[in-house]
Amino acid sequence: MSPSHIDFMSNEINRPTADPSLDLRPLQIADLPQILALQARQYPEPLLESAAVIGSKISHCASGWVSWGMFQGTALCAYALAYPWRWSQTPCWNQVLEQPQDCDTLYLHDVAVDPGSEGRGFARQLVARHLGQGRQFGLRQAMLVAVTGAEGYWLKQGFVAVADGRTDPAFGADAVLMRRRLDAGDAGTAVGVA
Repeated sequence: MSPSHIDFMSNEINRPTADPSLDLRPLQIADLPQILALQARQYPEPLLESAAVIGSKISHCASGWVSWGMFQGTALCAYALAYPWRWSQTPCWNQVLEQPQDCDTLYLHDVAVDPGSEGRGFARQLVARHLGQGRQFGLRQAMLVAVTGAEGYWLKQGFVAVADGRTDPAFGADAVLMRRRLDAGDAGTAVGVA
């Protein structure tokens, strides 16, 4: 069994759906060309990140942490970049990741689904994988910056807008800082500002 097909929580072959051609596996640097292409299909130009930045978000994370991609054969259908972060540190867009110490938060940086794969539940599966991984790492909450009008989607996933709204201006004028609690064993409860 290839390590790329191992579920980090159960050590079983990881088939997210009944479709045997689908694999949910950790992202690797070799996936960068497909990640960049998918990013370009999903985001306006000001929100595109460089290969160096995305590569750092795959490879410069805490030991044992991975970001996830949904593949059909060798084709990337969806991806989610996330990593341990510190709540008190404002995330920046298009900056090489320098992993902070004393992380208490899962930062869900980017989730993108290929237009031809929308509606198949891939984003939800990738986010659930990261939330579980965050709980395994002992993180207390998850945060994200909703862009391009995605706040409604994230509200349905249990995130709530944070009142102080501190975001890097590079995310755009409509960016909304959001978070939710990650308690062991819960399904991810929304939290307000503490």
